[in-house]
Order: sequence, then structure tokens, then C-alpha cells
Amino acid sequence: MIYGNKKRITIVNDTTDLIGIRVLILSQLWDPSTSEPLAALTEKPEPPKVPEGVILVGEQTLPSKGAMQTTWTFQGVNGDGKSVTFKDREKSRDYGFEPGFAQVPIQLIGHFQELLDTYGGYPDNDGARVIWPTETPDSAVAAAVGNAITGIASGWGGGTAQAKTNPMFGVQDFFRMEGTYRFRYAAKKLPAGFSSRDGTIVETKDLPGEPPPVDGDRNWLAVPAPWRQKGTIKDITELYWLSGPGGWPEPVYGKRQ
Repeated sequence: MIYGNKKRITIVNDTTDLIGIRVLILSQLWDPSTSEPLAALTEKPEPPKVPEGVILVGEQTLPSKGAMQTTWTFQGVNGDGKSVTFKDREKSRDYGFEPGFAQVPIQLIGHFQELLDTYGGYPDNDGARVIWPTETPDSAVAAAVGNAITGIASGWGGGTAQAKTNPMFGVQDFFRMEGTYRFRYAAKKLPAGFSSRDGTIVETKDLPGEPPPVDGDRNWLAVPAPWRQKGTIKDITELYWLSGPGGWPEPVYGKRQ
């Protein structure tokens, strides 16, 4: 093989993200001593020396500009890998909230009883659905009374007062505003008791980072956190689902200690 003037290492990319995870991509052009592609691959250069904070995670060799080019991808953190140059769970500023919604039965709305009283609703035989009259109760009564008075005044002729259509007629569910709060950080190893948080209730004050303020008695449900090994470091994202009014049912999930 002949490296000649092509032996210079080129920096293709060197990026460090918000939590300190580094991706370093280096490449080198080289001339193989044979035109046979498979034979040429045995002559490719060794990976260059890099800081100990990153390790080799990928390698690629392709024809380029009449020669061959080998590219190496390294991942990890800045520095020697011993000094803390990344953002752990205590210092990370990588977090955010993704709003969402869920279509749930109308029985779960916070002022359900008020709706029943105001719009004359009542559950069907098995309680799974709500029966709403086609007209609002107060307007139906008012229309009946008005028509009766009109009828008396006109010698019992027909009245013309109309009841108002019930805005709850046919409504069986509603869209509850929800969402997911995410908190991302780096760590050399998974925290102790990492999975013990899954499926438990967490109050807003106990979440890492800066979760959005929520009104009333809403809280959060910790769900399994996705994570990936990025060279010498772990990339972890904790996820929390916002509850509806009243919070997640504690008898089902229990509160995180």
C-alpha cells in the first residue's frame, strides 16, 4: 500500500451536544497496492489515535478520487474520559414537554355531576353511556309554559315558543389535555434502582429539570426510560406522563418513594 501525501488525517465532523456527548468522525485517503478491491481492503490504515474519552464505534472504506478512503466514527465525551465533561442528572439542561391529548369517557370529566344537573343527563342501564335529552331541561320547561300562556291568551291556540337544543345531546366522551415530560442526561452507568421508578406516581416538585406547572391535583406517571450506549457514555431520557384531573389512581400505581 502507498499512503504518500494522502496519509493526512482529515476531521470530517466533531460535535458535542447539549449533555456533553461527543461524536468525532475522521477520515484518510490512501492508495492500495493492488486493483483488486477485496485485496485492497486488507491494506486499509489503522484507526488513528484519539482522546481516551471516545472510542471507535464505526468504520467505513469506499473508493474516492481514484484512491480509497477510510472513515472512522468515534463516540463518547470530551477529554480523557476521567474528568467529568458531560451533564449528569443533576446538571442537565436538556428537557422539554410534548403536549398531547386523549379521548376519554365523559364520566371522567371533573365537573361531571354539574353537567348531569344542568343538562338533565342520566346513565343508561349499565352505566357505560349517558343519556342526554334532545333539549335543555330549563328551556323545555320555559317553552312549555310559554306555549301554555300563549294558548290561553289566544283562546287555546297553538304556541310558538321553541326549546333550545341540548349541547350535550349525543356527547359520550371528551378530549383531555395531557402530554409527556422528558428529561435527558448522560451517565457512565445506569443509576441505582433505575427501573424501580417505572409505573409509579411522581409529583411535579419531585421531577428533575424544570417541568411545566400543572393546575389542581394532577401528577405524573414515570414510564420506562429509553437509553443508548454512546461510546463511553450512556444517553438516558426519563419520561413522565401527565395525568388528568384527580391524578393517577394511587391504588393502582402507588407513589414513588
